[in-house]
Parts: sequence; C-alpha cells; structure tokens
Amino acid sequence: MALSIEIRPHSHSLDMFGRPDVSTAYSLSGDVALSLLCPYSIFERRRCARLLLQSLVIHFEGQCELITDETGYVPYRVYRDSKELIVGGPVELSNDGHEDTCEPCTWNVAFNLVVPGWLPTSCVVGDYTSVDSGTSYALYVTATFLDVDEETSTSWISSWFPPLCYPFRSRKCVVHAARCDIIVNRYTSQPAREPSSPALSSSHTVDYTVYADQNSNVDTSSGVPFEVVSKVRALISVPDYVDVNDTSFPLCLRLRTKDLPEHDCKRLRVTGFSLDIEQIEQYRNTPSAAYKSSYPLPPASEQPPHRPLRNPHPFHAVYEVGLGASPPSQNVYTRTVSLLPDNRSGGYMLEGDRYIFKRDAEPECSSTWFAIRTDVSFSGSSHKRPRRLQQSGRAPLYAFTHRLQVTLECTYDLNEGDEPECATEWLRFSIPLRFARVMRSCPSECRALTPSELSFISGRSPSPSVESLSNSSTFNLALVSSAPYAQSLPAYSQLFDEYGERKIDYSVPLPLYTPNVSPGDVKVEESFLLG
Repeated sequence: MALSIEIRPHSHSLDMFGRPDVSTAYSLSGDVALSLLCPYSIFERRRCARLLLQSLVIHFEGQCELITDETGYVPYRVYRDSKELIVGGPVELSNDGHEDTCEPCTWNVAFNLVVPGWLPTSCVVGDYTSVDSGTSYALYVTATFLDVDEETSTSWISSWFPPLCYPFRSRKCVVHAARCDIIVNRYTSQPAREPSSPALSSSHTVDYTVYADQNSNVDTSSGVPFEVVSKVRALISVPDYVDVNDTSFPLCLRLRTKDLPEHDCKRLRVTGFSLDIEQIEQYRNTPSAAYKSSYPLPPASEQPPHRPLRNPHPFHAVYEVGLGASPPSQNVYTRTVSLLPDNRSGGYMLEGDRYIFKRDAEPECSSTWFAIRTDVSFSGSSHKRPRRLQQSGRAPLYAFTHRLQVTLECTYDLNEGDEPECATEWLRFSIPLRFARVMRSCPSECRALTPSELSFISGRSPSPSVESLSNSSTFNLALVSSAPYAQSLPAYSQLFDEYGERKIDYSVPLPLYTPNVSPGDVKVEESFLLG
C-alpha cells in the first residue's frame, strides 16, 4: 500500500498591496491531495487498503539567506506557521470497492492559512548566478497514519513470535509531501499608468525643491561667488513610484533664481546636466534592532543553528564544516551600483546661449521657470558588472534604496566682453526614488465571450434574441483568462480601516438633489426613434 501527498494551492503566488503592514493579513488556500493505491502483485489479487490518518499538518515557512564575500553565508528564518487539518480525531481512509482499478483513490483536504501582510517579498540577491540567495517561501505537509491493513495481515505472525516481531514493526508511519514553493509579490496600491495618458499627470508625482549648500555642494575655490549659486532654485518632479518592469521614467527639471541681482542673472549660465540612478544595497549578518522592533520575527530559539532551515542553500554545508570564511559579527556591508544602461552616459547639453536666468529679475518673469522634460532610462542587467534591479524595501538581512543623482553644470562670467572669462561650478543633488511592482489592469491577451458564456456568468437563461445572434454578432467583452480571479479584487486595507469600518471615498461627489415623485404625478420624457 502506498500513500502519496501533493500540495495543490489555488495559486503559487501570494500578492500583497501597499507597504508592509502588521495590521493586514492575506489568505493562502488550496487543497492537500491524499492518494491511496494498493500495489499490484502477480501472485495474488489486490486487497482492500485501509489506513487510519491520525495527523495532517501543513507548514508555511519563509527563510532569508545571504551569500556574499563580505558577510559569508547567513541563514535566517523569517516566518513559521503550522496548522492541523485533521480535527475531531483520526480519519479512516480506504479504497474498498476500488481495489481493481489502476487509478488511486484521492481525497482533497482543504486548507486556508492566514498570512501576515508585513512579510518581505520573494527576492533573489547575490553576485553570481550559481550562488543565488535571498528570501523564499514554501509549503510543507506531514502526514502521520497507522496501516490498519498491515496490522491485520501480520497478526498470525505476531501470535507465534511476538518478541521477534514487535522490535522490527513500526505501526506509525510518517509521510512528507514534496515542497511547494510560494512566491510572495508586493504591488503598489496605486493603479498602473495608462500608456495613452500623459506621463507625469497619469501617476502621482513628488516635487523636490533644492538649492545649493555651501558646506557640501559648493567649492569656494572655483571662483563662483556663493552669493550667486545659492540663489539658484531647482524644482525636480519624479514619479511617486517607478515600475520595475519599465525601462524609463519621466523627469521634469525646473530652474530659476530667487532674489538674484539683474547683472548676475545675465552672467549665470547652465551649460548642461547629468543624471544617474543609483541602487544602494546594504547587507548585514543579523537583523537590525529597528527591523526587529517593527515586525514580529521568530525568536532566537527558532533560528539556525538551533532549528535548521527546511530547505537551506547547498552552500550551508561548506560553512558548517568550517571551509567558508567567517566574517565578524554585526558586520554591515554597503555598496552602490548604477542602473544606467551600458550605452548611456547620462549627460545632457543645452542648446542656445544657455543664459536661462537673464530675465529672472524682471517683474513680469517673477513666476517663470525654465523647464526641462526628459525620460530617464534604466536597466537591471549589465555586461560590465553583476547587478540586479530590486524593489525598494528591506528584509531581515538586506535593504535596497534608490536615488537619482542630478548634477548641474553652471558657468559664471567673471568679466564682460564677447569672450568673457568663465568660472565653472557643479551643483549636485540627490533625489530619493521608490521602485515598486505595479499590477497591470489591462492584460494583453483577451478573448471575446459568446452569448452562452454571458448567460452563465449572469446566472440567467439566455433570451431568444441573444441565442439568435450569429457568430459575427458576438459581444466584444474582454475576459482575462490567464490572470487569477484574486487579482481583480482590491486589498482589504483599501476597503476597510483598522477598526473594520468601510472607508469613505470623499473624491466621489454626492449626486444632485432630485425631488421625490408622488404617485399622482406623471413623469414625461421625450423619446426619439432613430430610423
């Protein structure tokens, strides 16, 4: 007799929305398939197989592993939850009446796990493709049962030789299911940007007003007076989030001066600017104190080596025998990589005389800004150095942040003339960026619904007029066939607050007031018949 177990989740991915929040939760559901099959023998016919299922436990675990030259191999358990699926005592499973069939008898045991909304996303980090590490999640199932049929068949032997049989018999059997990987995705709660709408107006933008600082941005030895460059104001508009699946994002750079004399405005030029997207990666041996205080991580007693990971990286054996390097404890390693494509330098040159501030001192131009709009390209792969584009966020052993480096090249005429002597200054600003994953609202593959499918969805029988339509009159209603049903539902936190009350969308105006129509009144409407 053979008992096999298979984990069949409704979806192999768990989609979360918004930022990590300890007050939100998601559902991970599916079935555990138990298949019972009696082996075939040429010497005797198949017998009825019976077993007593005592326990069926499903485990959901998340782990975070880090493998770098600076930190070595660091394992950490992110989350652990177990649930017993057999409630109310043991359950007998039998294939009585189906002994001669070649197909096994299968029972589906439903499960529904509550997954907290603060879990970090599934992520792959590392410099080398052969030693990829990161955060991963998986489902495990353990079944404990008694083979009732085996106990009956060996009873005559036990009656004659009980001292010899009991040491070699194991009435309780334990079977483990194959690991079922679950991918945890985190999407931004804002809708995806429509391709047909304007770039900056279709999604939320963040404006940063920056100006020169004498201590960090300005070199006084360049010859440009600080009183001049300190009057330069830059208004930088970037999206609230950048989709990791895109290849560029819009940028608007507005420049003007504030309270700068007219003669200085006519001497100050902006010759060009450069842009660079940086990804700051921070790796550590142990979670920071701030991360531990923010999220309920498993205690130290459930961390390796006290409780090893269920599916550790193959490199863990190298470090267990002492062949791997042992970095110091509380080690924190930070590196910065550029996300610009290999064929882009990030530099831009302005055309014309470049005296963009020459009219700032005029009263009629007091609110005029010199605007520069462009698309900043980025790439997650490079042939020159290993890198990966990651979502902005943090996990127990690593954190990823992003920023946009803007450098303005300014020149100042030290004297008057056709070819004046110029002093050059570079103003550098750092603008924070947030890379996120966006749920696409309109898939590329859609199909049309037939009238019979429309009647099935609506729950009504098809009318004669609908059934009499020809194939060319099929409704052009799009239905997503590949996307799961859960993707069309908003997150619970978007509909209800922390007290369980439904949120009110104040952006939707109230309907116009219309007086009630009494039963005696007659409402007259004009109708037109289009021939």
